[in-house]
Amino acid sequence: MAKIIRELRVGKYLALGLDNPLPWKSYRKYRIDGKEYEIVPLYDMPNSIAVESSESLLGKVVEFI
Repeated sequence: MAKIIRELRVGKYLALGLDNPLPWKSYRKYRIDGKEYEIVPLYDMPNSIAVESSESLLGKVVEFI
C-alpha cells in the first residue's frame, strides 16, 4: 500500500505520486478508497501510477490487487 502525495491531471487521467515505490509483486488493478481502477501505463515517473478519474484522490491510500 502507498499514500497518494501529489496528483497531476492530464485530460481524463490522473497521474498520482506515491510516498512508497511500486511493489515488486504482480498486480492487475488498483483499489483506492474502495473503488477499483484499471492500470494506465505511465512511464518515466518514479513512484507514480495513473488512473482514469474525474475526482481528486490526494491523500488516499492505494492498494495493489
